[in-house]
Amino acid sequence: MSAAHAYSIEPSAQPIAIAYRRRAHIPDFLRAPDAHALHSALTALPRWNTVTRSGDRHLDLDAAGLGQLAPGDQIRFEHAVHEGARRGFQYLFDNYPIADAYYAGTIVSEELGRLFEFLNSPETIAFAREVTGIPDIEFADAQATRYRPGHFLTEHDDAVDGKNRCAAFVLNLTRDWRADWGGLLMFIGDDGHVEEAFTPKFNALNIFTVPQRHCVSVIAPFAPTVRLSVTGWFRSGEDPLRKATHKG
Repeated sequence: MSAAHAYSIEPSAQPIAIAYRRRAHIPDFLRAPDAHALHSALTALPRWNTVTRSGDRHLDLDAAGLGQLAPGDQIRFEHAVHEGARRGFQYLFDNYPIADAYYAGTIVSEELGRLFEFLNSPETIAFAREVTGIPDIEFADAQATRYRPGHFLTEHDDAVDGKNRCAAFVLNLTRDWRADWGGLLMFIGDDGHVEEAFTPKFNALNIFTVPQRHCVSVIAPFAPTVRLSVTGWFRSGEDPLRKATHKG
């Protein structure tokens, strides 16, 4: 990709210090033309993975292939996913691994490549440090996500040993989403109640420090469109993918 960054933070999207709840909703994060170009890039992706868990194993499955399963196989697959959700942490949604594809040299969209460069630019890293108050942030990883009816992400806190996650982010890229379609980013308090929830508003950046208990509510069967976003984490230390790419 070009060293120049096509994306930039909308000047009106000034850093907002995270309050005592350690999260912020920043509307109109990108310049409007950039947000619309990114939305078009996501809708044009030729392949998505459907990700879920089987026991303790993460699964990457071909989304188009799953859609071609016989009805009985589809029912059995959904039953297994839902059984996992009843027992503990589970998820079901589509993704495109932006960071992995970028460093592997296989990224299929120049727009997504430029966005990844922007997320790791000095401008964005400085913005993330200012918003979160965490000076240790050094890089960002990223994936594109697509939630279709029935997709969800159950409660978790994003804390994983060795990942050095300082803050999570969600850049929302679905136009005209309604709260009753589901797909809300919900933060869970110690009493089990929802403390706060963010509807996926187009071109809004949600950012919150790790760890925090949160989930994404299930997409309603009557939702007429999909929930698109770019998600990831701002992390400390050296990016292991970049380090592996530059070995030798």
